[in-house]
Amino acid sequence: MRVVCTLFFTCFTGLLVNPVVAVEPSNTELLSIQNWVRGHFNGETIAPIHNGYLEVDLEHGSLLKNMATTKVYHKQLGALPLQIHRKTYDHGLYMASPGTIRVLLPSPARRFTAVFGIDSNRVTSFYSNAGRGAVVGSVVAGEKELYQSPVMSEGMTGQNVAVPLGDANSFDLIVRGKDEGIIERVDFNQADWADAQVELTDGRTIRIGDLPTAPLARVPSTDLPFSFVYNGQASSEFIHQWEKSWSDDVVGPDITTKVLTLSDPQSGLTVKCDVTVYKKLPVVEWVLTLRNDGKTQTHLIENVLPLDCEFERDNEDEFVLHHSNGSPHSLVRMSDETDYAPRETVLPPQSNKKLNSLIGLPASNDLPFFNLEWNNRGAVFAIGWPGQWQADFVRDEHRGINLKAGQQDVSFVLEPGEKVRTPRIAMLLWKGGDWLRAQNLWRSWMVSHNLPRTADGVLPPFQHNASSSAHYIESSGATEENQKMFVDRYVDHGITPDYWWIDAGWYDYADYWLNVGSWNPNKNRFPNGLKPISDYLHQRDMKFILWFTPELVTRGTELDLMQKPWLLKGGAEWWMGHALIQGEYPAHVNDSGLTLMEDVAAFGTGNPDATATTKQSLADGKWHLVTATRFINPDTEKSELRVFIDGELNAFAVSNNLDLMNKNDSFGVGRQYQTRGIVGEIDDVRVYDVALDASQVRSLFKQQLDVKPSHHYPFNKSVKDVAGGIDGEMIGSGDFRFVPGVNGGDDSALAFNNDYGVKIPNSAYENYTLSCWLRMDAPQAPPWGRGDMRLLDFGDPAAAEWITEYVDSRITSQGVDLYRHDGIPPLSFWNANDESERRGISEMKHVEGLLGYWDELRRRHPMLRIDICSGGGSRNELETLRRAVPLWRSDYAYETTGMQTLSYGMALWIPYFGTGINTTDEYTFWSQLAPSNTTTWDVRRDDFDFEAARRLLAQRRDVISYYYDDYYPLTKYRTDNDVWMAWQFNRESEDSGVVMAFRRPDSPTSQMQLKLRGLNDKHVYVVTDLEGRVIQRDSGAKLAATGLVLDLSEPRSVAICKYRKRR
Repeated sequence: MRVVCTLFFTCFTGLLVNPVVAVEPSNTELLSIQNWVRGHFNGETIAPIHNGYLEVDLEHGSLLKNMATTKVYHKQLGALPLQIHRKTYDHGLYMASPGTIRVLLPSPARRFTAVFGIDSNRVTSFYSNAGRGAVVGSVVAGEKELYQSPVMSEGMTGQNVAVPLGDANSFDLIVRGKDEGIIERVDFNQADWADAQVELTDGRTIRIGDLPTAPLARVPSTDLPFSFVYNGQASSEFIHQWEKSWSDDVVGPDITTKVLTLSDPQSGLTVKCDVTVYKKLPVVEWVLTLRNDGKTQTHLIENVLPLDCEFERDNEDEFVLHHSNGSPHSLVRMSDETDYAPRETVLPPQSNKKLNSLIGLPASNDLPFFNLEWNNRGAVFAIGWPGQWQADFVRDEHRGINLKAGQQDVSFVLEPGEKVRTPRIAMLLWKGGDWLRAQNLWRSWMVSHNLPRTADGVLPPFQHNASSSAHYIESSGATEENQKMFVDRYVDHGITPDYWWIDAGWYDYADYWLNVGSWNPNKNRFPNGLKPISDYLHQRDMKFILWFTPELVTRGTELDLMQKPWLLKGGAEWWMGHALIQGEYPAHVNDSGLTLMEDVAAFGTGNPDATATTKQSLADGKWHLVTATRFINPDTEKSELRVFIDGELNAFAVSNNLDLMNKNDSFGVGRQYQTRGIVGEIDDVRVYDVALDASQVRSLFKQQLDVKPSHHYPFNKSVKDVAGGIDGEMIGSGDFRFVPGVNGGDDSALAFNNDYGVKIPNSAYENYTLSCWLRMDAPQAPPWGRGDMRLLDFGDPAAAEWITEYVDSRITSQGVDLYRHDGIPPLSFWNANDESERRGISEMKHVEGLLGYWDELRRRHPMLRIDICSGGGSRNELETLRRAVPLWRSDYAYETTGMQTLSYGMALWIPYFGTGINTTDEYTFWSQLAPSNTTTWDVRRDDFDFEAARRLLAQRRDVISYYYDDYYPLTKYRTDNDVWMAWQFNRESEDSGVVMAFRRPDSPTSQMQLKLRGLNDKHVYVVTDLEGRVIQRDSGAKLAATGLVLDLSEPRSVAICKYRKRR
């Protein structure tokens, strides 16, 4: 069943609406961002302007504001309205005991009014205060008592207080207790100052219960909001000594940009900070560029944090972090209904919280957007970086919090003339106590200044795409004929999608559509290319979406054969390789090993955790010593992984995993039980329970090391352990084959051909070394999965230029209107190709090249739109979303509860997103609604319900037009099927909006009251269904307080309601 509601208005003639900003920032918010920039970038001390506060001195207990409490035995219960005798009050102060409240005001005051008396909420508590208590209330300004009450007890009518304050800037509220108010040591002396408010001489009125309690946050620091470590020293210790200059402001209608330059006259390192301040929204953003203007290599640059700043709260409440799940790639975990789930984390003193990405995809773990709230205000942040990032929230023991964010794990030097950039940071400051209002300020900024527009200034349209990929295994079975047939079936039945989508598989490939590396249409299925299809679409007023993944190149494809120098290896993790000395605990959690990836070595821990992959080819027929060490650095609290080839460091990686690697009780040498064995020879296997240092590894290579291993297998005609006494055991079958060893003469080694291995014990768990000699004549077969993949190095300018020309020619020749860019997890490739003392450089260069590639495609094709994908929504971050939109927000699609929860969470941060629609069932259709929907209907079927499809798509056009407006969740986030879920989009400029409510399949509740947001209290609204039937007429005040009442008599029902101010 459904209830579909509408309102009285003329239907839109088009799908695109350029929204008017509805939630407007206050002047205070706009001033706060200006002051923050002046303080943190210009170094000005900005004295805080307070709006009044309270200093509290009570004999015992707490001051409660705008509420009271009762007590059951020893426990305080409830946030109750203030109550004096039989009358309740919405605001004021509850003093739990006698004492003094000093009220400090922002400007001179004219008059104070209140109702004074003993609170009656404890009449029904464990020890009733009925008729008890004996207190006297006073108002004192300076030395003058302006008011004194009679002795008050519970049950007495409150005393009206109205006293002139004579331009005082502060005054005291004093409650004195009498002895008769204490009975058997139970103190019944407490009091309310109900409806307490002050009229200032400037005409403002302040409610005393709304004032914060001292101490207030201190004056913000004037430190720069970024930091780094240079030559082992924190930037805060030396940056003030560097040369500093500002560019002239570049002032536009909406933004002001400026550039801060800091230069080290000694080494030539220059740090440039590009700052953009928005005029109409309380937002600032900045990005750093580090450049070596010297003539020699810089010192080591580490821990570059484009965001490093502190906030301090007042004396009450706590920091609350509003954040969200990302949309994971399948290599992290499979996407599910918790993608984009909103999370809330309270940050008490001495706590910390870490948010980060995984595998180099920015939204693969946590979404890189978050809102830090405290004391009715807060800051919303975005990290713009299509790579690996981390944010840390660290609370001190008092009232402060330190927020650090940036690219994860960087440590590098810069060559003369070289420069790199950091992640972009955006921050919105807000006030007013409503974090959802702040989210709508954020949405307004995203829509107004970030969503990518075509050259005509048009925002991404609310579009309907259609595709046959569900019926042809992506587009691997697509042909020119069947694509035209599908299009005709839509158009001939009165449905003209905005776009036709051809997905993966349209190109030449071998065996499987993911074997990509040629972007030429398959000649058998598309003998004339794709241009006849795009022309066919354009004739029918449709546009063309085409899938690419240019970063991925598989071995043996056209691009692999053409451009090998630009292809990065290292995509596989250590456990995917062929065993040298490899553990094999299921899922490889707290397991480690040394393996071969084709012709190079890899060493790592965990899955995914960290992998260090060497660069030197080992497939030359010579003996090489391969040594891997794991060292837990107590100073950095990180695990350092190193691989040495012939005594010299060849690969390095860092992991946050400090756990013992004790899940695998053994290693497999040459092969493990999962059969990924090597083809080659191994000699002199050693395991040490320490991490050998570089000099010790060199000595081991020279066979001069005097450190005794825990286990040693010389393989001299046997698999005996000459150090630990635990001999090796056969893995697999057959007889051991001994061949001449590394030392010649009588020395022997073991030959392996993936038919057997040697099981040896794992007894070194914390710091350890794995080492063996290896000889092989040819590379190993590529490991399964990503081992056969290469990453096109967008960090190489020549590679980026070449792929731009290559893809651009396909966009032009095939008539592409919307370019769909998919990707793969790049982190392991980046890490594997970083040089020593260049950790993070491969990632920085690739990110910059990738962003430049998208910019260049958009420059060449001003009306081109771009869609971003990587395992669904794993690449959703600020920089990417300025260039592309996520038409496929997650690989979790279609299931109705998950479609509701994904929309609920994603709309808080990202106004534009897409997903699929696979049926004309109404509950499913509306659950899958998104600004961009791709129908995967099988319109070939004679029984397909075209009438329902036309009707639902027409209704969709009306409803979806609100998705750029203010968004309010109306129910709690839940993935259970026994509840309702609902949300609202409100267009304040037109006093109209839409409400979507879902009664899930197992919900026993047939009626729901939904309190609407953003309405004008004094206006009357008419709520109707799409057929024009009136559901409810009420004032904005009532719809906000009592709510919109919806009845759904059947489970698995949907109500789509629209409202408008009554004319």
